Amino acid sequence: MGAQPATTTEAGADAMAAEITLAGDLANVEDRLAVRCRSGDMQAFNELVSRYQLRLFRFAYRLLRDRNEAEDAVQETFVRAYRALPAYRPNGFFSSWIYSIALNECRRRMRGFRPALSLDFAPPARNAPDPQQSVLNRERNRHLREAIDALPEHYRLVMILFYFEEMSVEDVSRALNLSISAVKVRLHRARERLAKRLQQDM
Repeated sequence: MGAQPATTTEAGADAMAAEITLAGDLANVEDRLAVRCRSGDMQAFNELVSRYQLRLFRFAYRLLRDRNEAEDAVQETFVRAYRALPAYRPNGFFSSWIYSIALNECRRRMRGFRPALSLDFAPPARNAPDPQQSVLNRERNRHLREAIDALPEHYRLVMILFYFEEMSVEDVSRALNLSISAVKVRLHRARERLAKRLQQDM
């Protein structure tokens, strides 16, 4: 008995699978979602938004230091990402790709925007500490925020992406379009500057 012709749905699934296979072993769930988005699958796009909305807001807020600007930057990032999806190649680095778009959008806004709020890098505590510890933590976090604020942008960005967004050195290099060695050098120099500044404040 001859093979039955593939349905449109099956053909589309096969095409998507073939494209992802060509991308190599690093292709992941987000790549598959991105490929589905290119076919007009809004559910896949909504899933990507769900995965990245909070992360990108946190990133944008740390750069822009203004809640409204950060929210607008994230929305514009998703708009730009959706429009750019046809050019995205599934290679397992979707995270670096969308962070790069977010960074460009934040930089565009920073050129004409001077925020008044301070950065807040301290993660929320799960269990409330005693009052004395709270005072000590706030003071330490204040020094840390001021020290990071004082870094030049090229050092501050690698610190944010590596330590606070928990991206690998490789992912940071792709997001910032730098070599891996350049990222390592910037991380090293940024840590040295932070240590020196924090020692002076003690």
